[in-house]
Amino acid sequence: LHSLGMQYAERLSEQGIDVDVRATRGAADNAALLADRSARVDVAFLVAGVASPQQAAGIANASNLFHVPLLCLGREPSGEVTLAGLKGKRIAVGAPGSGLNAVLQPLLAANGLTPANTTMLEVTPEASVLALASGGADAIFLAEGAGSPELARALDIPGARILDFPRAEAYERRFQHIVRLRLPRGTLDLARGIPDRELALIGTTVMIATREDTHPTVVDLLVDSARQLHSGQGLFEKRGEFPNLHDVDDVPLSAQALQYAREGPSLLRRYLPLWVADALHRAIVLAVPLLAVMIPVVRYLPAILDLAGRRRLFLGYARLRRVERALRARDPESSADDLLQELDRIEESVTGVKESVTKAGELYTFRVHARVVRDAVSARGKASQAAHEGRAASGLARAREAS
Repeated sequence: LHSLGMQYAERLSEQGIDVDVRATRGAADNAALLADRSARVDVAFLVAGVASPQQAAGIANASNLFHVPLLCLGREPSGEVTLAGLKGKRIAVGAPGSGLNAVLQPLLAANGLTPANTTMLEVTPEASVLALASGGADAIFLAEGAGSPELARALDIPGARILDFPRAEAYERRFQHIVRLRLPRGTLDLARGIPDRELALIGTTVMIATREDTHPTVVDLLVDSARQLHSGQGLFEKRGEFPNLHDVDDVPLSAQALQYAREGPSLLRRYLPLWVADALHRAIVLAVPLLAVMIPVVRYLPAILDLAGRRRLFLGYARLRRVERALRARDPESSADDLLQELDRIEESVTGVKESVTKAGELYTFRVHARVVRDAVSARGKASQAAHEGRAASGLARAREAS
């Protein structure tokens, strides 16, 4: 998996993304690191069945890549093996933290194999092959492909052969992450006829997984890389069978990967460099909520401004009413000069209203109404003045008569 990680890193680096490839003990370690937020791991290769339900809850399957067989090698004369038949023997089950070890444990437990009744050698593939060659192990398990040097060395051991799983279909039906595989005669080595008969095997699926919060662009690039690297024919895969997005265990499928597989790259990604497309995408994502807020504001802005413009008219009418009330409450013979001054101030305040076409009628109407009030106040003022002059003339006449 480390060499596969280097291939993905090379393709992502071509798009300007720096990748730090970490070496681990295997897929089980990868699942733990990916689920641990403090580990700062964004992407990892997993094997179906290694992630616990708690780990699976925080990660997502971006793509299934290929099948990997769980090969059992030994010196069984019949060429067949059942896990239950390995009870009491010495078997190499993979190193702790490896995907092989994690996948095998529930299968061995289902067949009643425990460390109390069976010697389980938790060692690396290299050590497993050496144990089989030296007689330190009765059977070993390898999760290796056709080009694996460990598998080639194991098949060179005199008498060693890949054992057949007669109950392969039962495992496929009992365990969601297990697949039944078929290996025709001579597939591994046509010249030597290895295997010497058609084999029924069990295996699982390798996937590339991400954290739930991994950037969508990174997920898209991983899907693209998977198509480039895994769409061909393999030892157990037909051309075009992989990569795919099928449920293979408890790890949920990535929603972003499903969308990208269905719709393909965005219009920006098709015609622009990655960094430009990503920057524009971020800008659009930020602009959409702003537009959602701004469109109603822009829609109602003219009405708000119009209301603000009419505020002076409304205040002017309120002041006109107060002038009218004050006029009615006064003695008919009292002076109205202060009311005329207030009317001057009212008309002066309204002159600041912008005389747009939409407000012209209202402004002229206000001026007419102000003129009506002014005439009433002026008439009261003239009446008051006439009464005052009448009283003055009457007093003058009385003074003359007295003289």
